[in-house]
Amino acid sequence: MAPWGRVLWAIYLRVEDLIVAQLLRSPTFHRGVQRIHRTVQNLRHGRDPSEPLRPGEATAEQNESSNFFKYFVEELRNQARGQPTDPPPPPKK
Repeated sequence: MAPWGRVLWAIYLRVEDLIVAQLLRSPTFHRGVQRIHRTVQNLRHGRDPSEPLRPGEATAEQNESSNFFKYFVEELRNQARGQPTDPPPPPKK
């Protein structure tokens, strides 16, 4: 490798080290990694029952998929009956 190539490679490695060091000092980075880790653990092993509720969890709707399924079936029934849920407005004269 040419001498200038080694110099550029050394500069590149030094800049990379500085960026990684800055990232590891950042509390935002650590919170993001912690959130990802918690999500993966919850998906793999389920929620820890001794863990306190996080903000907004107590009021969040728990079965959104079942509510969607009920709404979907209701819409299909209405369409089969010929009664759409939101009928189009009457034409203007």
